[in-house]
Amino acid sequence: MVVAKLLAEEETLAQRKSWWLLSALILVSSFVLFACGGGGGSSSSSASTGSVGVLVTDGPSDIFKAIEVTIDGVSLIDDEDNLIEIWSDLSGKTVDLLNLETEAELFTLAGDVPVGWYNKIRLHISAVDLVEFNDNLIAVEVPSAKIDLNPRGQFYVSADETLLVQLDFDANKVIHLVNPGHYRLRPVVFVDILTAKNMGRLVRLPGIIDSVDGINSQFVLLHQSAEFLIYTDNDTLFFGPDGIPTAFADLDDGDEVIAIGHFRAGSDDTQPEFDAVLVEEGDYQKLRGTLTVAPGATGTSLTLVYNTDPPIVVNLDDDTAFYDCFGVMIAKADLVVGQRVAVDAVMFADEYYAALVVACPDSVDTLSGELEAIELLTLTVEGQCAEEANGASYYLLGEDTLTEITRADLTVGDTLLLFGDDGVCFSYRQLFNVE
Repeated sequence: MVVAKLLAEEETLAQRKSWWLLSALILVSSFVLFACGGGGGSSSSSASTGSVGVLVTDGPSDIFKAIEVTIDGVSLIDDEDNLIEIWSDLSGKTVDLLNLETEAELFTLAGDVPVGWYNKIRLHISAVDLVEFNDNLIAVEVPSAKIDLNPRGQFYVSADETLLVQLDFDANKVIHLVNPGHYRLRPVVFVDILTAKNMGRLVRLPGIIDSVDGINSQFVLLHQSAEFLIYTDNDTLFFGPDGIPTAFADLDDGDEVIAIGHFRAGSDDTQPEFDAVLVEEGDYQKLRGTLTVAPGATGTSLTLVYNTDPPIVVNLDDDTAFYDCFGVMIAKADLVVGQRVAVDAVMFADEYYAALVVACPDSVDTLSGELEAIELLTLTVEGQCAEEANGASYYLLGEDTLTEITRADLTVGDTLLLFGDDGVCFSYRQLFNVE
């Protein structure tokens, strides 16, 4: 009996050891599968995608009333040459580049973009139309339906974050006059991956306030069916419908406002974050033109003229904001006669009142022709001396690509297009080697 009892207890103990061993193996296997992503579910999906915000802007041009570019697709090309489409529309989306010479516009905010390294951005452009000041329409030849854009180095889409890409169309370089009345599109579009150090140009976000957080001085703005978290601080300016400064406390749910500022790089992809330097409430419009009367340091108004329209006088407030075309704050005294400006103004009691003035640099000179000689410090282009300005950049311009190169890549006989300042020796800031 004793022996039988001992044998039974030994068998029970062995069974328990086997059960614990089996349980431990199952538990370890579960951890291994979870760590390898074999468990599936929302956690794995969330960690494998991010968002990409595409901003569009333009350099100044005074040749046309409007330059309308119709884009019907935006894709990313990864480091294995895979094409990842992030936005498309068969009917296309038309952007007037000349409305963007002083700011950037959010073209699209694409979610569920696979995490990883990318090399290029591909635009599909279906049409380009030039609108002259007499409203005559000129169709531009588009040699290739696609344009491949090369940023400076690779860029990475991180999980659960928003990567911001600014596409800078330069109207004076994008549109090429082949012969009288015949224009052709060139792929001169510069790509900037925005960071905390490089926030890009001012961005305009019109929308409706969904909720106001008075404790943290922030609000949620509905723009293009998406939510954006707008941050304000003691430096943020607020202007009301009458052109008079207001305060954060005057904002309410349901108000239609325009938030102007910069996106925060790397913010949450479910609710991108935006730092507002100015919030406008009211029927503000953008007045574009050339300064004929500058305010100086103490003036209370400016005068601008656009094409053949009558001059417009705009009143300035002590709180009116002043920026340059690159999104950097300037002083009122920096404005000079002959400068191109865009003014956010509202009409009240038959007078204009400004909340924001954005000034652009003076026009840029050009030099083009055959590269005849390469010296240590200078180039000779069509018999004219050309010298490199500080920070000059070099590009190879193909039919549908724009690739950054160096001065060492130039060869006598190349066809060059230079942009800079004319003088005894042309000082160039951008050089294009035209294939």
